[in-house]
Amino acid sequence: MDKRTPVILIGAGRSGTKFLRSCLSASEEVVSVPYDIGYVWRFGNENIEHDELAVNDVTKKIKSYITNTLPTLTNAGNNDARFIVEKSVPNTLRVSFINEIYPNAKFVYLFRDGRAVIESAVRQWNKPVSRSYLVKKIRYFPWKNYRYAFWYLCNLIGSKISKKPYIWGPRYEGIMEDLVLLTVEEVCAKQWSRCVDLADEQLDKIDESRVFRMSFEELMNDSQKLIELCEFIGINDTGKVESFFIKNVERENNQKSMANLNAKTIAAINKYAKVSLQRLGYMK
Repeated sequence: MDKRTPVILIGAGRSGTKFLRSCLSASEEVVSVPYDIGYVWRFGNENIEHDELAVNDVTKKIKSYITNTLPTLTNAGNNDARFIVEKSVPNTLRVSFINEIYPNAKFVYLFRDGRAVIESAVRQWNKPVSRSYLVKKIRYFPWKNYRYAFWYLCNLIGSKISKKPYIWGPRYEGIMEDLVLLTVEEVCAKQWSRCVDLADEQLDKIDESRVFRMSFEELMNDSQKLIELCEFIGINDTGKVESFFIKNVERENNQKSMANLNAKTIAAINKYAKVSLQRLGYMK
C-alpha cells in the first residue's frame, strides 16, 4: 500500500489544472501523474457510456486496481515524496467515486469563468485529433485495460464515420444524445455547467478539512493563493513552487478567451450555463 497522500485536482477542462499540477510538482515533496489517466479511473466500468461514475460503481477489484496502478504512473521524483498529485479532467464528474476509493485524499477544486472555459473548449473540440497525441497515449497505455482501448478506438473511429465531432473532455450523462441535437457550442456549455455543478455538489459532502477551493482568477492574481494551497496540502518547500509559478504564469489567457467569444457561443452560454455562472459569481 502506497503511503503517500493522494492530492486530487478537480476542475473542468481548460480551467488551469494542468498548470497547477506543474506548479505543485516543482516541490521535491510531490510526485505527479504527468498526464490524464481516464483509462485507470474507468477500469471495470468501460461499459458505462459516460464519466459520471458513482459510489456504487466501486468494487474491491476496481479499488485494488486503481490504488495499485496510480502510484506506478508517477513521474520521476524524490523517493521521499509525501504526496501524489493526480489530475484527470473527467474526475469533476465522479468526485464521490474517487472519495470511495481514496477516503484519505485531499481534493483541490479549481474553477474558472465558464465563458472563457467554453470558448477555449469549443476550439479544442474543433481541432483534429493529433497523431502525436495518440502515439503518446498509446505509449503510456496499460494494456491490461484492453477494454478501455477498444472503447476509445471505437469512439474515435465512430466519430470519423458519422462525421460528428470527436468528443473532447468529460462525458456527462446524455452527451451522446446531445451531439445529435445540439451544436458544439451548446454541448460545451452543458459540459462545463455539468462539471462544476456536480463537482460542487459532491465536494460539499466531503469534510471541509479535505477540500480546498480556489478560482483560476485568484491563482493568476498572485502566488499567495498557491502558498495557501501548499499549506493546506502540507508542502513545506513552497519556494520552488512559487518560483515555478512566477516563471511560467500567463495571466492574459482569460482576456484572450473573453475577447474571442462570438455570438453563437454567447447564445449557448446564456441558454445552458448562465445559472452555473451566476452561482459561481461570474454573472449577474
